[in-house]
Amino acid sequence: MSSDPSFPRLRHEEAARFPNPFLNDLRLNQDPRACASVLQEALPVVEFIPLEPAPAWWFYGTHLSFGGIEAAAWTAKPLRLRFGERRELLALFCFGGVQSLRQASQTWRIAEGSCLLMAGGSCTLEASLCSSVAFTLSEERLLHTAKIMGGLHQNPKDWQQTLKQGHGWCLPEDPGAPSMLLALQQLMAMAGQLSGFGSGLLGRLQLDDQIYRMMAAMVFPELREEQNIDRLLNRQRQGRDAFDELIDYIRQNLSEPLTLSILESHSHYSRRALQYAFVERMGCTATQWIRNQRLDFARQRLENPRPNDSVGSISRECGYRSLGLFSVDFQQRFHVKPSQLLRESRAARGEVVFKNTSDGND
Repeated sequence: MSSDPSFPRLRHEEAARFPNPFLNDLRLNQDPRACASVLQEALPVVEFIPLEPAPAWWFYGTHLSFGGIEAAAWTAKPLRLRFGERRELLALFCFGGVQSLRQASQTWRIAEGSCLLMAGGSCTLEASLCSSVAFTLSEERLLHTAKIMGGLHQNPKDWQQTLKQGHGWCLPEDPGAPSMLLALQQLMAMAGQLSGFGSGLLGRLQLDDQIYRMMAAMVFPELREEQNIDRLLNRQRQGRDAFDELIDYIRQNLSEPLTLSILESHSHYSRRALQYAFVERMGCTATQWIRNQRLDFARQRLENPRPNDSVGSISRECGYRSLGLFSVDFQQRFHVKPSQLLRESRAARGEVVFKNTSDGND
């Protein structure tokens, strides 16, 4: 039968034995085809086989989104899953029970509280009474995230080899793994607590980016070393660096053109390294950061105008060549027209307020 909302959640006592971060989202289903459909929303499941006869067998499952990650969670009686060929990596977290994942000639055992990361390719999962969360990860995005974290321009060759091992890859048993596994579980618990608000909020919180960063730190131990592999990440011990000097240059020249080519010529960075540096240091691209700096400066000038200031003159002083574009960007950031802010600032100072239509203040 299909999911029945009349059933109390986790009506089977055995189902409540193990925790699951998405407990409130799990729904009972005892039809294997329908259960497979739930998992197929997020995973490349090509075969779903209950290992106990009906009606004793049951399955509680759900599908959720972590921003850019599609995840499946379930608590179920013994089952066997076969995953088809894929390019993505498969991450499997065990919150209860014992599960075995077989790929080619190797078998990995995943116990409660542990995680398995598998390379692309078909594989088979067999589980006892279990509680799990699984999702796929883009190999390209994981490598890109690791590069940003490490301040690198290229991937070390051994990184790609680590992710492309033919029979899968199991998380190493090192002292840092338990803490990072706990942090990942806490991220999933947060997603479970906020899932009632829909995928929009989870996307805005960028939980997917946090998960990719944690997985990158687990996969590549050098990202956890105290001596970081790039001077950008070592800046606090070394004091100011070339990036700080570049930031000073930008702030002193907001009225001038500031293209990536110009920034490249005023720093030791390549264009690509500039983008990585801004994302790592400022949390956004160089273009976005410069635009926000210009708009913040414009707001200060509009709130403290000089006698002959106009919206047009201030926009030019902040590096805008188009008054229309300045007005649109300013309203999107501050939700008020620059002309209105200028008039109110002057009125608050007791100045005579008039609308200069020839300057296009609106």
